Amino acid sequence: MTDQRVPILVLAVDDEQLILTIVEEALQEGGYAVETANSPETAMAMLDQRHSEYRAVITDVNMGAGKPTGWDLARHARELNPDIPIVYMTGDAGGEWTVNGVPNSLLIVKPFAPAQVVTAVSHLLNAAGPAAPA
Repeated sequence: MTDQRVPILVLAVDDEQLILTIVEEALQEGGYAVETANSPETAMAMLDQRHSEYRAVITDVNMGAGKPTGWDLARHARELNPDIPIVYMTGDAGGEWTVNGVPNSLLIVKPFAPAQVVTAVSHLLNAAGPAAPA
């Protein structure tokens, strides 16, 4: 009998393609399936369509003036799935996490080592326990 586990699907969001690629590759190397979005609007639409399939979200905080923020995206994700793990990435908004971040989330400060992404997602998923059957 072979082990045919379906990889855990993570949504990664960042408006900087280089960061998004680094995050995607790190998560894939960590054994996760990854879908990406380069804007909060795209990510929100993806969540609206398939929120039950995503097991975690990792998002940049600031993705352009006048656009929704990673804080907004996380709140939207939690409206759809109150227990979904959220990992924030930021270079300058770390001080806002306690005010704007959702509970049971983690923050990674840029620049970061790719392994930090995998560790943060794994930590939150392990703390949440196994997923309920669909």
